[in-house]
Amino acid sequence: MATDDIKDTVEYSEDVKVDEKQNISQHEGIPRPEDLKQDMALQTGEADHELRERERKLLWKIDLRLLPTLSVMYLLASLDRGNIGNARLGGLEADLHLEGNDFYNALSIFYAGYVLCQIPSNLMVKTMRPSRWIGITMTLWGVCSTCMAATKNASGLFAARFFLGCFETGIGPSAPLILSFWYRREEMSSRLAVFLGSSTVAGAFGGALAYAVLGHLQGAQGLSAWRWLFIIEGLPTICLGLLAFVILPDYPASAGKRWLSPEEKELAIQRGASAFNTDTSNFDLRQVKAALLDYKNWLTALVYTGLNAPLASFTSFLPTIVKTLGFTNLQAQLLTIPPYIAACFYLGIMCYLSDKLKQRALFIIIVSMTGTLGYMFLLIGNNVALQYLGACFAAMGLYPLIPLTLSWISNNQLGHSKRAVALAMANTMSQTLSVLGTQIYKTQDAPAYRPGHAICLAFTCLTWGTALVLRYFLKKENASKDKQYGVPGEIDEKHFVGAEDMYDKHPGFRYIL
Repeated sequence: MATDDIKDTVEYSEDVKVDEKQNISQHEGIPRPEDLKQDMALQTGEADHELRERERKLLWKIDLRLLPTLSVMYLLASLDRGNIGNARLGGLEADLHLEGNDFYNALSIFYAGYVLCQIPSNLMVKTMRPSRWIGITMTLWGVCSTCMAATKNASGLFAARFFLGCFETGIGPSAPLILSFWYRREEMSSRLAVFLGSSTVAGAFGGALAYAVLGHLQGAQGLSAWRWLFIIEGLPTICLGLLAFVILPDYPASAGKRWLSPEEKELAIQRGASAFNTDTSNFDLRQVKAALLDYKNWLTALVYTGLNAPLASFTSFLPTIVKTLGFTNLQAQLLTIPPYIAACFYLGIMCYLSDKLKQRALFIIIVSMTGTLGYMFLLIGNNVALQYLGACFAAMGLYPLIPLTLSWISNNQLGHSKRAVALAMANTMSQTLSVLGTQIYKTQDAPAYRPGHAICLAFTCLTWGTALVLRYFLKKENASKDKQYGVPGEIDEKHFVGAEDMYDKHPGFRYIL
């Protein structure tokens, strides 16, 4: 019953006397309309508070189960992908008799495998349980990483790196999709920051671990120290891959009773519906077509491409770049740590503010401009301090872009299959350009590496420039929907009826800018 009609529906008995001056009923058993309104408002407020409290506890449970597991997985993936740069300073090239562009080709072939398996991997998450797919691929990439310790020549290194790239698609592109099953749009960036921020921890930890291994295990058991580096970083990956079958949850609808109560499970499903996660785990070809024909997905992929080409070179060549500033091999390993620490803190701040303000493009632009400044310092710097500061700014201008851009892509897709394809499109396009990133820091350009720095600077400009253009189009489409359908209020069930057929053209859906 509407509170405005309460006064009209209350029937007063004949013996009730009303003091019209004070408008106070003399009969204590009959509530006044004003009191009923206040009581209902209080009850509504209490219900909202109770729902928020239930949701807060549920989020805490989801965070504790999902984020540590996925973050450690991505940390290990980043270690296994980037440790070849540390191994290079430990004598890998000499021991494997690499010549000419062999080392650069070993870097590039990783991304060839990564690109080939991007879309198939994301579609496998849709057809298999995520825990099974990630468990299988993680175990296999751990095997590939460990096997790099046994390589004897360039061909063996190429084969191991290619399959490492194939199997690492099981966590990198797939995890943002899995997180979107559990979190609302405004919650994604901070969660992706925790997940993807582990790559900065991997960079810092990898430098410290390489310093310890290369400094103390040379010749142990007859093996070169760089071989021990691959073994020590590969075996934990295999172990965690096997555990993933048990510890990693799949979808809200399939959550076990030991983890979520029936009430919590229902709330998780309702949260997914209110976040426009409307479809089932079945693969939908219509959504694939919708994703491929959406020009906004191609623009977002271009944003992501602008960060991945310099990121690929930064990860693999930072130890080499630092060494050319005048440091020894071991000193260079240690000095790779501060840029990653700076990037980690910057990532957390930017992603927190992005979620709080519900803005993506603004922070993508700010971060990528930080990277532009960093590469300017590296390009024109004439002293060690300024160039090292440039390396720190470059890291700060690259790593935060990963969660910001992926959350932007995920936020602006309605439907699991469409979201899966959009994420795979961005990753495929960007990782294709990552092949270029592995080839731009040539030995003959040392020690200044000006061509490489200039190319990376151009890519950072591409990122913030494309983000500006995309934001303009998204704002324009939101305004068009507001004009046609009105500004949407709080989302309830009627807003997402039919959403699986209309995708993000649904009247109740608005793009995150």
